[in-house]
Amino acid sequence: MAKTENQLLAEALSEVRSNSIDNIVHSKNIKAKQQALLVKQGYLKRIIKGWYLFDGDLSTQKAGESALWYESIWSFIGQYLACRFDDNYWLSSEASLDIHTNNNSMPAQIVVFVNGGTEDIVRLPDNMGLVITRSKAKPEGLVEFRGVKVFSLEKALVNSTPTSFRNNPASMQVALKSANFEKIVEALLVSKNAASAGRLIGAYNVLGMREESKKLETIITGLFGKIKITDPFVVQPVILGNERKEAPSARRIRIMWQEMRQDIINSFDGYEPEFDFFSRPLEQTLGMINELYVHDAYHSLSIEGYIVTLELIEKVSNGSWSPDTIEKDNDAKNALAARGYYDAFNSVKETLASAYGKEGINYLIDVGITQWYTSLFKPCVTSGLVSEIDFAGFRKGPIYIRKSRHVPPASEQLMDCMTALKECISEEDSFVVKAILGHLFFGYIHPFFDGNGRTARFLMNFLFILGGYKWVVIKQETKGLYLDALESASVGKNIIPFVEFIIDTINNDKL
Repeated sequence: MAKTENQLLAEALSEVRSNSIDNIVHSKNIKAKQQALLVKQGYLKRIIKGWYLFDGDLSTQKAGESALWYESIWSFIGQYLACRFDDNYWLSSEASLDIHTNNNSMPAQIVVFVNGGTEDIVRLPDNMGLVITRSKAKPEGLVEFRGVKVFSLEKALVNSTPTSFRNNPASMQVALKSANFEKIVEALLVSKNAASAGRLIGAYNVLGMREESKKLETIITGLFGKIKITDPFVVQPVILGNERKEAPSARRIRIMWQEMRQDIINSFDGYEPEFDFFSRPLEQTLGMINELYVHDAYHSLSIEGYIVTLELIEKVSNGSWSPDTIEKDNDAKNALAARGYYDAFNSVKETLASAYGKEGINYLIDVGITQWYTSLFKPCVTSGLVSEIDFAGFRKGPIYIRKSRHVPPASEQLMDCMTALKECISEEDSFVVKAILGHLFFGYIHPFFDGNGRTARFLMNFLFILGGYKWVVIKQETKGLYLDALESASVGKNIIPFVEFIIDTINNDKL
C-alpha cells in the first residue's frame, strides 16, 4: 500500500530530526525528495546554500523571521566553519569577547580568521554576515565555547584594541570584572604586548580595581621596564558600586541603566506629572484606567514559535497538525488570552491599590509581576492549552524574539537579571526612568516563556501611574515603530528612539 502524504511527511520529519544538530541541517544529510518536501511544507528554511534551519513554525517562511534562528545561530556558525575549514578557524577577539560576556546583541558582522582557505563574506539571514579573513598562523589560547572556536576570555582581553574600549565599554567592563587576573598576566607575558598591558592597567584603574591595576603594573614594569599607561575609555564607563558576584547579563543591565537614564530625563524635560497618585482619590485613578481597558486590550501582542518535536511528528503522521489546526489552536488561545488579559489588567489595579496603601515598591514589583503574569495565563493552563510546567516560574530554557538581533539572557542568569532590574527600579528617583527602562529591560530579560511584552507594558504603566503620568497605550498600527525603537535600545544601546516613541504616543493621545 502506498504511503499517504502525511506518512511521507512524518517520515521525512523523523529522518531529518535524527540528522539535525541544534535545529541545523546540511543538505548532504538529507535525501533529495525529503528535502524538497520539507522545503515546500515550510519545515526547512534556507540559511545559505546547502544549509537549512529545521523549524516547525509554519507561520514564517524565512529563517531570519523565525524565533528559532537565534537559538541556533552559533551552532550553525560552528558547524558551517568546521565543515568548510575543519579545525583551522577562530572568531576575532571582539566576537570572542561578545560570547564570553553574554553580549545579548548579535552583531551585524562576525569576523572569522582562517589558517589557509579563501577570504569571503558569507551573507546570513536578517542582514547578518560572516567576514572570513586569512591569517598566516593559528594562535594559541583558543577554546571551544557554544560550539564555536574562540579566544579564551583573558586572551581576547589581551588582544583587544583601542576600538574595543571605544565601541564596547560595557563589554570590556564586564570582561575585566569576570576574567581571571592570573591568566591575563600569563597571556600578556606570552604576547609581550606592552601597549595592551598599558591599556589594561589604565582600564583597571578607571574601573576602581586598584589592586589589579597596581599588581599588573608592578609585574609588567618589573619584567619589561617602563610602559605607557593609558585610559582606553573614550567615554567614562559607569562604575558599579555593587561588587557581588552575579551573571554578566545582570551587570550589563546595571551599566546600561546608568548610561541611559539621563537621556530619558532630558527628553522628558517639560513633561510634568499630571496628578499626585498618593493624594488623589484612588477611585478617580482607577476610573481613568478603566476607561482605557477595551482600547488597551485590543492592542495586545503575542509571539510564538514551534520546535519540531517527536510529539509534533506524531501529530503530522495522524493528520492532526497542519496550518489549519495551528490556526484553530491559535483561535482558542486568543480567546483565552483575552480573558487572561482582562484578569491581568484587574490585577494591575489591585497592585496599585496596594501601592496606595504605602506598600514598598520592591515588594510591589516582585509580587505584582508574578500576579500579572499568572493572571495572563491561568485561563490557558486551566484549559490545558499551556503546560503547568511552562507556567510555573521563569522560563526553563532559551527564548528568542522573532526578527530581532537581541538574544535574551540564558535561563540560568534570570534570577540575577531580575534582581538587578528590581534594584535598579527601586533605587531610581525618576518615575519616567523607572517606567521606560522597566519596560525595556523586562523585555530585554524576557523571563517568561510567553507574555513578556504584555507584562512589560503593564510594568511600564504601573510605574507611570505611580509617578502621576497617564496610562500609555501602544497601538497596533505603530507596532513597527515600537519594535524598531526597542531594537535600537536593546541592540544599538540607543534609548532615544524609544523615549521619543513614548512621548509621541503620549502627545497623540492628547489630540
